[in-house]
Amino acid sequence: MKIVGFVLLCLSAPLLAGNDCSEADNTYEIGLCMSEQLEQKEVELQHYLAEARARYVDNESVIESIEKAQQSWLVYRLDQCSSIYNIWSDGTIRSIMGLSCSIRMTQLRTHQIWHSYLTYMDRTPPLLPEPQIDE
Repeated sequence: MKIVGFVLLCLSAPLLAGNDCSEADNTYEIGLCMSEQLEQKEVELQHYLAEARARYVDNESVIESIEKAQQSWLVYRLDQCSSIYNIWSDGTIRSIMGLSCSIRMTQLRTHQIWHSYLTYMDRTPPLLPEPQIDE
């Protein structure tokens, strides 16, 4: 069983590379590192959401729609990443796989917020820089 866990950990290396947890030596340290990465990505998401709210501060229906969409997305992310966690429920890598899912989805959501609310149809520069999505 330890060999299977090691193989899975090695196979997950590309997932970890984008999160810069290459210095972690074991599953516990990788999990801590990835938890910190998720926290950073969530702070970035909140920053982009705040900027979107500020742009539409005078349009209550848009603000309400943004809030509703965000709450729905949070439920979706939890359900989606819980399913990934469940796929790996027999291994020690399950937490890493769940965190990887949450990080990726948070990056994608931040990019969607940027694209939907912080860019313009013409050549006007966006309100914030385009957020990066780790591959």
